[in-house]
Amino acid sequence: MKIALTGSTGNLGSLILKQLLLRCRAQDLILSVRQPNSTNGYRDPNLDVRYGDYDITESLERSFRGADKLMMISSPCMDDTVRLRQHLSVVEAARQAGINHIVYTSIFSPEKGRLSVHQLHLDTEQAIQESKIPYTILRNAYYTDIVNFLGIREAATSGVLLSPPGNWTFNTASRWDLAQAAATVLTEEGHEYQTYELTPTRTWNLNDLARSITEVTGRQVVHCTDNDYQNNIYQMLPYSDMQSVSNDLAKLIGKPLRTVTDEVRDIFGET
Repeated sequence: MKIALTGSTGNLGSLILKQLLLRCRAQDLILSVRQPNSTNGYRDPNLDVRYGDYDITESLERSFRGADKLMMISSPCMDDTVRLRQHLSVVEAARQAGINHIVYTSIFSPEKGRLSVHQLHLDTEQAIQESKIPYTILRNAYYTDIVNFLGIREAATSGVLLSPPGNWTFNTASRWDLAQAAATVLTEEGHEYQTYELTPTRTWNLNDLARSITEVTGRQVVHCTDNDYQNNIYQMLPYSDMQSVSNDLAKLIGKPLRTVTDEVRDIFGET
């Protein structure tokens, strides 16, 4: 069985590749990348690296040829109109190449979301379903490394983790866990026609984050609200479902999920 992987030079895709290399032979993997030379940093000589551009359907079909399964990682383009066109090209190329199973990284609970990215993923899911190719939809939660943008370093210095007033709840997931889930689906049978909601089994809040910063740094940190505090993250959160959780991710990886404390420890471990 051969697996084609898009996005393997990205943050999530590179982690999925690492997980796949633990589960199968390098010669059974095809990397479809826009810049083949960009894989040299971690490239196993047995990996089959091919040119594939989301904007050129013909290049994708050639890069997928001979693969049984396709790991379709959503485009990083910031224009959702362009992204949808790219995704449709990937699906068409998969059909032309004879792919037998598409695994797609969608977004958690898109039906409840009110951002353009939610509609993008719903439209892509529909296109995959209409292609008649067996599929698995991985509805990934927002990544836990969102904490990088919540002022945790400032909080470790000042002792105060600030936010606007509100009941801020998070159901984020670690990229590491999401990568393991993807690799599991790609290397096991029985996941066809399944849609998995990939969140932690419990939410966390800003008091939890403050406690995590305290535990990791040894500096007492508390959460406080400030009417004048500005952060674009808090403007975006109300438009996504940040409260629902699922057991799907924990079941797929079969071990305890990484926590917000684990994420904070990694961040401060880099300094």
